[in-house]
Amino acid sequence: MTTSEFSNEFDVLINAYANNNAFGDSYDKNNLAFDEYEKSIFLTKAQEEIIIDLYNGKNPFGDSFEKTEEIRRYLSDLIKTYTTTDKKVGYTGLSKSSVFFELPDDLWFITYESVNLKDDRLGCMSGEDISVIPITQDEYHRIGKNPFRGANERKALRLDLSNKVVEIVSKYNVESYLVRYLSRPVPIILTNLADDLSINDISTKTECELNPVIHRAILERAVKLAIISKVPNTGKE
Repeated sequence: MTTSEFSNEFDVLINAYANNNAFGDSYDKNNLAFDEYEKSIFLTKAQEEIIIDLYNGKNPFGDSFEKTEEIRRYLSDLIKTYTTTDKKVGYTGLSKSSVFFELPDDLWFITYESVNLKDDRLGCMSGEDISVIPITQDEYHRIGKNPFRGANERKALRLDLSNKVVEIVSKYNVESYLVRYLSRPVPIILTNLADDLSINDISTKTECELNPVIHRAILERAVKLAIISKVPNTGKE
């Protein structure tokens, strides 16, 4: 759908709800009028909710992003790969061998990550990529020195320092860090916004970048969110 189609069909669905007396004769149907900024807010929120549902397995397939080819195809436009050799300094790690990398600004969910090792101690395995396993600080203190569960020649560990920086713990020298991830989608903005308005720091008209197959689901979720915002108790079981 284009932004115009989103806007027009949003109005059609809202009017259908308003005209069916589902809220009782005493309800003022004019309360269900929304401007383009408000519609953009609900469409963007619906888009993000649906992506999270698809990623986590809250979908008709009951499977998460990694388990279903169809789900991966729905979200394929959001998948990006980022590789960096830029090690950040000024951080104190949990291990003497820790290195730190900055994550991309638009990263939302990591789907795969690895590091490339360059270390003479590895012999012919130097230059190989190994998997990175995310863990918490509590888990690190339990397994960090375990030769089987901790960092070794087959895996490194990742701890989150912040939304922007990760700590990689490896037994060997890390040359580079690769992360494949779902990026946060741009908001759906139906028209250029006034100077004092923005959605996710964007104020210009922006089309939905997701697979058109799920555009209608986004629209219907947005309309539901809009109605719930105006009509108390709507949407409750």
